[in-house]
Amino acid sequence: MNILSIDIEEIFHTEYACQYRRHHLDYRTPYIIRFILQLLKAHNTKATFFIVGEIAKKFPNTIKMIIEEEHEVAFHGWSHIPLWKLNPDTFRQEILRFKEIHPTCIGYRAPSFSLNNRTRWALKILSEEKFHYDSSIFPAWTPLYGVYGAPSHPYKPSLDDVSKEDENNYGIIEFPLAVYRLFGLKIPISGGFWLRLWNIELMKKLIRKLNEKGFPAILYIHSWELDSRVPKLKLNPYKSFVTYHNIRKAIEKTKSLLQNFQFTSFREYLESEGMF
Repeated sequence: MNILSIDIEEIFHTEYACQYRRHHLDYRTPYIIRFILQLLKAHNTKATFFIVGEIAKKFPNTIKMIIEEEHEVAFHGWSHIPLWKLNPDTFRQEILRFKEIHPTCIGYRAPSFSLNNRTRWALKILSEEKFHYDSSIFPAWTPLYGVYGAPSHPYKPSLDDVSKEDENNYGIIEFPLAVYRLFGLKIPISGGFWLRLWNIELMKKLIRKLNEKGFPAILYIHSWELDSRVPKLKLNPYKSFVTYHNIRKAIEKTKSLLQNFQFTSFREYLESEGMF
């Protein structure tokens, strides 16, 4: 059983398009959420929805719809500001604001996968605020994020070094995004840009190999990547490539994964493994 997550955010929340946050662009979440829920229902799939807090507040019906379809709602930052731009006090305030909307939340994903050894203080706060798991560590290097030496399977991270396991840590369980080691390299197969970049048959092959080792593949997709009317923003060539490359194939590729693998939410996975 693998784990599927949907990051509910607008395209202008992303790090490469954040200059558009104050441009009063239309929110697409109320429109795309219905399509995503129908897509998952058609494939009998449950997922975790990591939602940006300000979207949850602006469109409260979004969380209601997700829960009615028996999916999990988790926290994705209040306004998608990476941890490296916050401090412990502001981060805790974000959590408390979100818990006023969804008090039973047990999971977190840092915007832009911004949990690393510079921001490891966030794990202690998550534990203190009664979260059970985090899925923010990307165990490979990218120009924007990554903790290259981190495990590629679920583990209890050390509060001194998030790339190390600590079985004596009774706090947060970390679910790193899916990578597969091939010829000495860590190949990201977690979704998002990587889903759009790789050949889908290669992704499916590597997910199967990860499953053969006994580990779930932790996959994600941004809600705006599944939007057929996603706004086309003016970005520099590199940022435009990362944001829009093969975006018209994202729905087709997601459907292919849903047809070939079993997925569940983080909460259901933890319950099935006796970890919650």
